[in-house]
Amino acid sequence: MAITIRIGTPADNAKIQDLVTKITMPGPAQMCFQRNPDFFVGAKVIGDEFVLTVADDDERPDVLAGLTVISGRELYISGQKRRVYYSGDTRVDPYYRRRGIASNLFVEQKKHRSTTDLLQGIVLKENTAPLDAAAKTADGVLFQYWISHSIETSFIFTRKITPRIPAGVTIRAASASDIPAMQAFFDREAPRRNGYPVYDMQKMAAGDPYYNGLKVEDYALALRGGQIVGMLAGWNQKAYKQTRIVGFKPAIKLLRPLYNLYVGIAGGFKLPPVGGMLNYLSLYNILIAQDDKAVFQGLIDWVMAHQGQKYDALAVGITHGDPLEEVPRGYKRQKLFSSHFWLSYGEDPRPGIDNRPLYVELGRL
Repeated sequence: MAITIRIGTPADNAKIQDLVTKITMPGPAQMCFQRNPDFFVGAKVIGDEFVLTVADDDERPDVLAGLTVISGRELYISGQKRRVYYSGDTRVDPYYRRRGIASNLFVEQKKHRSTTDLLQGIVLKENTAPLDAAAKTADGVLFQYWISHSIETSFIFTRKITPRIPAGVTIRAASASDIPAMQAFFDREAPRRNGYPVYDMQKMAAGDPYYNGLKVEDYALALRGGQIVGMLAGWNQKAYKQTRIVGFKPAIKLLRPLYNLYVGIAGGFKLPPVGGMLNYLSLYNILIAQDDKAVFQGLIDWVMAHQGQKYDALAVGITHGDPLEEVPRGYKRQKLFSSHFWLSYGEDPRPGIDNRPLYVELGRL
């Protein structure tokens, strides 16, 4: 067996999809995070540029042994625009694990980065073992990383609801005529958080691949005195990004119809049959003037009462310490905890990052 690392291309899509289906999250319901039908469509949403490295096995030419993607996008860091690279979608076929393939993939990625580049990534519940393994090579330490924030992702269960809108505030869907005001509000509010992606509303409206599937009408605007004081969007990404059920433990398979009947009344994720997808909507581009919790709650309620009625849950990620972190906790929800890290092939980048709250955009992970 000889493993070769190279740059991936769209011609690899079928082999990438095969690799992705082999990597699942164990549990009573076994899940797989998929990127059907075209991995490269989803990659263009994560960053406006990306480098995909893949591992070939000369004895098994029809499969990929592993892959990793590092994507570049403009973020606000310490109030300024900066190119930041997201390290995500590192996947190694279980057949090839513990053979140093992840390290080899990152060695190839290093050729495309400088020692001054700032990188970031996310792991589940401080599960840093894969990072530790990838960082070590025969020549020593390939890169360093530093856990910076805990992230609390809430899957807020939808229900029939009358939105709780603060006095003096109106909430409505956005339209094309709102784009200039939305951009001005964004330009003022987004730099208040580190890690906030730099967005161009005109590109979104024009259908740029970075905003695939998102329309201006997907935004809810909160206004006071005719001025925007908050906004967010519901982003349906099922066309290229899915959480799919690939198996059940026997007891869960037997009880699934009763469970679905219960959550249909009480709220929660319905369990689709094997091959089906979890049905949730990602809350996106969350901006709230003065971190007004009541406005944030009103926007979540409004989306739940409108777009949200077609979904089992609304997904929102907030880092611990963010002024808005208490708002999702006020809903019936399912929680998922993860950790954000900074990564560098050179020096520790943290001295150049101030203490503003960290923003995490679920739709770009």
